Amino acid sequence: MRDLPPELVPLLNGLPPAAKADVQAAIESSPYLSSTLVDTTRQNRVEHIAVTTTPHQSGHYDFVEKTIFINADQFAEKNAGARVDNITATLGHEASHAYFNDHLYQALGRLDAETAEAIHAAGPGGRVDLTDPFERYLLAAREGEALAEIGGMNALASRVREQNGGTFDRQEFLARADATTDCISPGKGGVPAFARDIRMSDDGLIYAGSIPLVADKHNPNPNREAVALCHFDLSAKEADLGRAGGSDYQNYYATRAITSASNMLRGWENPAQVSLDLERLKLDPALIERNGLDLGGPGKVFSFIDTSQGGMEWKTLHNTKSESSPLTPDVAPEPRALRADSPGHPDHTAFEMFHRAAQVDGRWSQAEARNLAAAGLAAAKADPIIGNQLTGAVVGAPDASGNVHVFGYSSPHGPQGPHHHVGIDAGVAAQIPAERSLDRVEQLNQQHQAQQPARPLEAPQPGLSSSTPRQ
Repeated sequence: MRDLPPELVPLLNGLPPAAKADVQAAIESSPYLSSTLVDTTRQNRVEHIAVTTTPHQSGHYDFVEKTIFINADQFAEKNAGARVDNITATLGHEASHAYFNDHLYQALGRLDAETAEAIHAAGPGGRVDLTDPFERYLLAAREGEALAEIGGMNALASRVREQNGGTFDRQEFLARADATTDCISPGKGGVPAFARDIRMSDDGLIYAGSIPLVADKHNPNPNREAVALCHFDLSAKEADLGRAGGSDYQNYYATRAITSASNMLRGWENPAQVSLDLERLKLDPALIERNGLDLGGPGKVFSFIDTSQGGMEWKTLHNTKSESSPLTPDVAPEPRALRADSPGHPDHTAFEMFHRAAQVDGRWSQAEARNLAAAGLAAAKADPIIGNQLTGAVVGAPDASGNVHVFGYSSPHGPQGPHHHVGIDAGVAAQIPAERSLDRVEQLNQQHQAQQPARPLEAPQPGLSSSTPRQ
């Protein structure tokens, strides 16, 4: 068994002594889990491991608190070996959620942006079908859960191999993993075997395919699809998820999509009428409500037309989330105000200029490239000359001290110039959380709006509606 990597020691601070010993044993006995956690800490995605008593889950990852939570029930198993096996698989699952958080967060950003764009395009009193953006988000959630479950199985397989002196015993792994995942079931003669079509290498790895994720229902990765079938696609009774239990994953994640649409319509005097094909989306209003649906408070509802099988049936969902309910889907934050890293934001094109420059250069991780893009945009927005007139972004050559700068430039008169540029120290900016810089961009936008001279009120023109959505 290997020692706990120094960068992981702070993650265990605050755990009860017995839980801390079990978590440490899990990490030290699984090189795969240890490596994944080291990567997530270096990416500033995990800072703590903690215990939770939230029902109907083995654990969850909270990206806001940067914490992996393990349910207290996981520490109740009396057999020490089985107990650490369970914790290893849970940590591997949640650490994978943390590792792939950027990809799933992008899916959430796309959901919010596409929902907002569709609703505003429909306008007051219009009709909007949100089935497509809902389906894309739920497909990404399904793929994310499959990746996480693969991470959990790989973490436990690594523990089995480490405990056997570097030799992987497939049957021993299957027997021990049977209690940790629904992707192992009795085979011939009752001997544990993988669910259909899951392929593990001889050294104990389930390969999940390339990233970034491509949520494509017509061309899925074989292992991700096989694991999604036995994990994400469980029946409501088998999955038993949600605040009240009894929900499947599809309806568990759907609460986030419903909340997004509800928030986009809040305050409209004559809101657009939403339609959803519940059959195509595999959604059940009763199961959605069981998860603790947040519609803005007690008594709030969300009504829409169900177009299943070409019909038109009016459905209403009710707020079922109380303030005391902390349960939300893994890596599924509440809808936030649109930021420049999301399509549909006025500054998204400028953000992407910096982002592409950092990605093409190749010397920064995905998280660092996003940090650089946000910092570069904030610097450009703060510049009194560039402001909203960014033409492009480039990575400069190292200076005499070896420092690298990323430059944003404005060429309002074309290649002939004159040109104006602003630079950021890449070494510093890559470590500044993107959220901080994106918040700064919004502050600058608000300041710019406040400085604009007030426009005189115009009388409504005959024949045009003066009804507009309230912000």
